[in-house]
Amino acid sequence: MEIKTKAYGPLTIEPTDIITFQRGPIGFEDKHKFVLLGNPEVIETLVWLQSVEDEELAFVVAQPRFFRPDYNPSVHLDELEELDVKDEADLLVYSIITVPAEVNKMTANLRAPVVINVKNNRAGQIVLNDDRYKIKEPVFVGK
Repeated sequence: MEIKTKAYGPLTIEPTDIITFQRGPIGFEDKHKFVLLGNPEVIETLVWLQSVEDEELAFVVAQPRFFRPDYNPSVHLDELEELDVKDEADLLVYSIITVPAEVNKMTANLRAPVVINVKNNRAGQIVLNDDRYKIKEPVFVGK
């Protein structure tokens, strides 16, 4: 299947790589199909969460433990019901990254992670009720 992408232009992807959001990411609830683009060997570093439906809609995302090893939000499996999660080990958790002109001021949204069930490629964005995590958490603190 060929898609148009913001960062890479036209790409061929496998339909099995499509990640489906029940409601779409926050603010983009009408967009449901995405794909992760980047180096599969280092998927925890910065990658693109690219809309399959809109080439201009792509988020830079990263696994939060890459820059915040103590990240351990409390999410109950019932909050992930629409993802049909059977085991927490089946989950990938990403934070949406904001990359400003001054890259060293990059921030991550730790308050609303994107959660993907790798067994069925269902995804959702969950808003945590946890004051430990900010919407604009600096990525490069102490580095």
